[in-house]
Amino acid sequence: MSGEEGMNNSKNNQAGGVMLLVLIIMIIFIVIASATLRYVIRQSHETIDQEQEEQAFNAADSGVSYVYWLLDPAGGQKVVTDIQAVTKTVYDDLDAAIGTFTIDDIVTDTNEIEFTSTGRDIALPDRCQVIQVRLRQVEANERHVLTDWDNLVGYPCS
Repeated sequence: MSGEEGMNNSKNNQAGGVMLLVLIIMIIFIVIASATLRYVIRQSHETIDQEQEEQAFNAADSGVSYVYWLLDPAGGQKVVTDIQAVTKTVYDDLDAAIGTFTIDDIVTDTNEIEFTSTGRDIALPDRCQVIQVRLRQVEANERHVLTDWDNLVGYPCS
């Protein structure tokens, strides 16, 4: 083997080593990038799920506020026996529908009402949040006061 052939083999070996190093670095980068992408996608799904759950809760809470307003002497001016089951759409500040609430399971007494408000997200109506509430009017012509409020976590959406 001549001196020139030896130098060419040495250069080829060095080039092959560099190519191998570049290939290893690229494989490591691809593995890290794909793991990061999977993590970002999973976080995105969790954030969307949480937002929809919060919208369902806000819709249920709007139902509670609605009944409270109906019974307010300065608002709807209704009495507890006037409250009936109802479903209404909830809108955001830009008049976009974000969900619905349903008032049902109504139990009334002379000056007390107990009901559930089921809120549903507009995008996923099978997801819901249920709030069970009891309001009582202590004195005639006064506002009802909240005596019991319970977010029924895991309550079935029927």
